[in-house]
Amino acid sequence: MEVNLQLYSILREKLPPEAKGRAVIKMDNGATLGDLLKDLDITHRVVISVNDAHEAEMSRQLQDGDEVKIFSSISGGSMPYPSNDQR
Repeated sequence: MEVNLQLYSILREKLPPEAKGRAVIKMDNGATLGDLLKDLDITHRVVISVNDAHEAEMSRQLQDGDEVKIFSSISGGSMPYPSNDQR
């Protein structure tokens, strides 16, 4: 089966630069989101949508033609929350 994949942020580095974060991935029938993350060597926490719906279950089986978007759950640019003594 083939899954349409789009990676965002730092995860785009998992694909060749010319792919610009997009690829069609061939997987075995019955493959799961967990299998996809393992194949991509993604080991940190991510946010995933399948066919534009948030998906948190790594055991979810993928179907031919699914559109999977993977976002890094860590974003930059903000200051950490102050500790209680600094409020």
